[in-house]
Order: sequence, then structure tokens, then C-alpha cells
Amino acid sequence: MATRRYRKPRKNVSKFRKNKGVKTGKKWTTAISAATKTLSKTGSIVAARESLKKQALFNARKLFGSI
Repeated sequence: MATRRYRKPRKNVSKFRKNKGVKTGKKWTTAISAATKTLSKTGSIVAARESLKKQALFNARKLFGSI
């Protein structure tokens, strides 16, 4: 059964290889990028520092779980 006569073309190959190499899911927000974004929006260093601490806490909870 290995002859060309019995081989059938694979039509659904592209369906399985469509998302190869593409990462899906939620992206991580680093604490520094959150602080930079807050600083550019508000112009306040105090608010940027607060958002840095808050984002660092969120990321630590994601990694290690809440204590």
C-alpha cells in the first residue's frame, strides 16, 4: 500500500500548522514598563513609584502565589 495510487493528498496540513511559532495568551507587564507608562501619562514620580510597587507585587503573586 505504499504505491502512489493509494496515497491520498493531505488537505488539512495547513490547519494544524497555522499557529506554529505564534505565542498566544496574556503577556506579562513588567514593573518598569508600568512605571514608565504611568510617568508618561501623569508626569508624577510618586504615582510612577506606586504603580511600580503595585505591578511588582502582582507579578510576584503570579509567580509564587499569594501568601
